[in-house]
Amino acid sequence: MYASGAEQQRRDLADKLYRERYPHLLRIAIRNAVNQTDAEEAVNDAFAAFIRAFDPAGGAPPLAWITLTLKRKCWEKRRRMYLDRQVGQEAERDSMIPSIPSNALELGERVVERDLARRRLADLKPDERDGLGLLAAGLSYREIAELRGWTYTKVNRCVSEGRAALRASAGV
Repeated sequence: MYASGAEQQRRDLADKLYRERYPHLLRIAIRNAVNQTDAEEAVNDAFAAFIRAFDPAGGAPPLAWITLTLKRKCWEKRRRMYLDRQVGQEAERDSMIPSIPSNALELGERVVERDLARRRLADLKPDERDGLGLLAAGLSYREIAELRGWTYTKVNRCVSEGRAALRASAGV
């Protein structure tokens, strides 16, 4: 099967970009993806989209077009992974949530505890809150570092200081 003129031009442009810019594009993908495998898949997906949809006559610079498409592919994979994790946690949470309390006093106590927890979390520094939240969501220190662009040491410091601040505000 022969390619049309526009399709052949897209393939030639894609081939040139791949040969000349692959390391650059992979670095962009690694910064925007959750892990190396997702980054490599996103680069491949972006090139497939480029061959399928780029309009050489449209005036868009090919490198800018594929870079934006690459970032969107990374973000889409990250969003899908986050949603998959959320669905799994909801199913797990549903089996752990106790029934609604029958007495209003117990319900009132839960509301007070929830508000207290919110205030304690609001007192944390934003990075401490982010680090603890991602850790609570099940991410490892290394995954948090990759996701936030932090060093392992910064993750450790934010989590440690955040935990200490929570203990201090609880009076423990």
